[in-house]
Amino acid sequence: MTFDILIKNGMVVDGTGRRPGFRADVGVRGDKIFEVGNLVKAKGEVEIDATGQVVAPGFIDIQNHSDSYGSLLRDPALESLARQGITTILMGQCGSSLAPLVKGSLASIQKWTEVAGVNVNWTSVAEFLENQSQRGSGVNLATLVGHATLRRDFVGDSSRPLTPKEEQQIATLLKRSMREGAYGLSIGLAYSHERLAAEEEIIRLLRVVQTAGGSISFHLRNEDREIYAAVNEVFNFLRYVPVKSKISHLKILGEKNIAGAEKLIRMLEIATRDGAPIYFDVYPYLASATVLYLLLPEWAAWGGKAELIKKIKAPTIRPDIIRDVESRNYPYSKITIASNSLGNNFVGRSLAQIAQDQNVSGAEAILNLITATRDQVTVFWHDLEEGILETLIKHPLSMIATDGSGYNLADNQKGLAPHPRSFGTTARVLGLYVRDKKILTLEEAVFKMSGRPAEWLGLKNRGVVAKNNFADLVVFDPEKIKDMTSYTNPYRYPEGIDHVIINGRPVVKLGEHQKILAGRVIRK
Repeated sequence: MTFDILIKNGMVVDGTGRRPGFRADVGVRGDKIFEVGNLVKAKGEVEIDATGQVVAPGFIDIQNHSDSYGSLLRDPALESLARQGITTILMGQCGSSLAPLVKGSLASIQKWTEVAGVNVNWTSVAEFLENQSQRGSGVNLATLVGHATLRRDFVGDSSRPLTPKEEQQIATLLKRSMREGAYGLSIGLAYSHERLAAEEEIIRLLRVVQTAGGSISFHLRNEDREIYAAVNEVFNFLRYVPVKSKISHLKILGEKNIAGAEKLIRMLEIATRDGAPIYFDVYPYLASATVLYLLLPEWAAWGGKAELIKKIKAPTIRPDIIRDVESRNYPYSKITIASNSLGNNFVGRSLAQIAQDQNVSGAEAILNLITATRDQVTVFWHDLEEGILETLIKHPLSMIATDGSGYNLADNQKGLAPHPRSFGTTARVLGLYVRDKKILTLEEAVFKMSGRPAEWLGLKNRGVVAKNNFADLVVFDPEKIKDMTSYTNPYRYPEGIDHVIINGRPVVKLGEHQKILAGRVIRK
């Protein structure tokens, strides 16, 4: 018996989360897994000796921003993801997606990346997915539809409730987008263009997704002192429409007491018991990434970017914004600039350092930055607690995701400062939290990065090492796997991931990326 690829002597961790790792060979023909078992007499056109290594399903990044961060448009190879063993990503997160764009505007992603000069030659989800299919990609691509993206086609840059007619129109647009291949909807309740969305508007959209058998991803309205109310808001939506859902990048900013995480977990467990089908994803790092304007009071951002900057410049309003920000007692020394529209200016510096340089308060430094960059600033907030993170990672309702984007080493010359999660998430989980800390078993960790995301999203024939499934596979050394990235030096690929196969094609071979685009567009 001859295979295109034969992986021999490995320990298969199949991604189901139910079966302990077992010794087996894996034979691949074309783009499918043809056999899993004892293939000692078989041959392969390509043979991989996986002695001492783990053979797992390719990891599925259920919370990915390669679209909204602009990475997919710059370089579709998304090498930092493939090098982690990530073979499939779900984009369209936190309320923003690259389609549908009825008016051809990328305004909903401008808070994360520069959109000037980007050529958009699609309007619908169908056209976007076909465009990406023709262009090729380094990993498999699936997408949600962003709530803010839908709204902006009707309200532009203003921030207001929709009229009943507009609510009906965006529901119709969402329905069409799901017929064209979108997997569901993402809602960014924290962001200015969704904050004023009426409950009825959101419930109508949830019903569309439920009817189409799709999924919902919620970015909470608040992730610090008001997080419990923010979680309850999501539960209230799901009581009306119990659609399959997850909370994006669950965390509690500023909380140091593990009891806070335990309270959140109890709330999620009760909601699940009461019929709200909700999970959450988490990334294994102690800094969050967010856009700077979210540190301002909600009322300041009403009306969109132009109105925000007018308020900041208004002598009668600016003091009110400053007082509100100062009352929140932000840890300015722990908030550092990740990116901004001025290039390398300020990148890596804390708000405390910038305030000191400008001889102003931390609140005033925030307003100065927003004005100078036209509200294009992202920050890292180093204020998460390890005990809380571990509690969330190991809970049965959690999935592991990057909440990041694909990059390559050349991006380092462009002034881009990615979060380490974009290079090291999977390796950090398998190295630190499985091998070193033993927070998770190997089988649990692989399940949270493969079988569980595939099951939640409804991906067919992916996420599990099984006969007739697509040959998305990763081979790694459980003793050597390690994330090498850091906040000061993010551009480092992980160690210990030797082979990554996507749709039957070797994308990473002996630790080296093969510069091929083996990914596919996956439509619902």
